[in-house]
Amino acid sequence: MAGLFYVAVAALGFWLLRDVRLGTSMRMGPGYLPTVLCYLLLAAGLWMMGRSLFTTGGPLDRWYPRPLAFVLGSVLLFSVSIDKLGLFATIVAMVVMASFATPESRWKEVVIAAIALAAFSAGLFVTALGLGLPIWPQFAVF
Repeated sequence: MAGLFYVAVAALGFWLLRDVRLGTSMRMGPGYLPTVLCYLLLAAGLWMMGRSLFTTGGPLDRWYPRPLAFVLGSVLLFSVSIDKLGLFATIVAMVVMASFATPESRWKEVVIAAIALAAFSAGLFVTALGLGLPIWPQFAVF
């Protein structure tokens, strides 16, 4: 199943890169590295699928949709809210949302981790690396 997933992601990558200029090895275009990564992903997927034909294993484990939904939802939340909420609030919201993936999360630990990760990310990406991300929400007067 993992090999099939890799092949599907590689096929999606090739389809999304169909109109991007590839370039050559000496003059790489914007699609060169993503295309090479898609080929590597395709090769890994085909290798895993081929290997599965010659080895035996147990049945697949049960899939749990709750962690998948909350973790993917937190990444989606990040992508749609980074411009409006700023880096700090977006990362706090992302960590809080991802914490719902497991019932073992404790709210005090989640809040501490969220604030620490948001402060570290703001310090690293905006202050140290100089990326043009807003740290605070656009409506804030900081």
